[in-house]
Amino acid sequence: MRKSLRRGVVSIALTIPLILGLGAGTAVAAPQTTLLQIPVVTGFQIAPGAVPGGLFQTIPMKATVGTEPGVLLLSAANIAPYADQYPYRSLGVNWRNWDIGFRGSAGLRHWQDDPNPGPPNDLPPLHSEQYPREVALPTGSGWVEITVTHYRDYYDGEPYADTLIPGKGLIYVP
Repeated sequence: MRKSLRRGVVSIALTIPLILGLGAGTAVAAPQTTLLQIPVVTGFQIAPGAVPGGLFQTIPMKATVGTEPGVLLLSAANIAPYADQYPYRSLGVNWRNWDIGFRGSAGLRHWQDDPNPGPPNDLPPLHSEQYPREVALPTGSGWVEITVTHYRDYYDGEPYADTLIPGKGLIYVP
């Protein structure tokens, strides 16, 4: 009798805090940042439409997970200072969650705003000037494949991909 009474008291002592939610904390992981396994390598950049950085530019991409469940933050690892030809450049991101099948795309830029903007003109802003420097991708939880392509813009035409090697990465999003 004494043994069964002791077991009953122990089981009640362990069950009541679980029922009331005491002692059961929520595990929160700190955000983790990593570089994509393959950086973006742009095509041949030559004057007059060249940007600083050489003929072929490498743009490492930074992915951050853990800020909120199922969301991946993506940006260039090194945001370039403004140059007059950067508004004609942008990055296109395509992603696919292998576990649940979600997929999507987004545009972003890898350069800073113009520190000395001129007076407004009659031309509309380029698409790449309106892109953010960081995008939040609603990927869902699981393994996410990311492909990043470099684009060049023209006022009178569609942007075209001038990527020599697209950026690639496989990231686990909690």
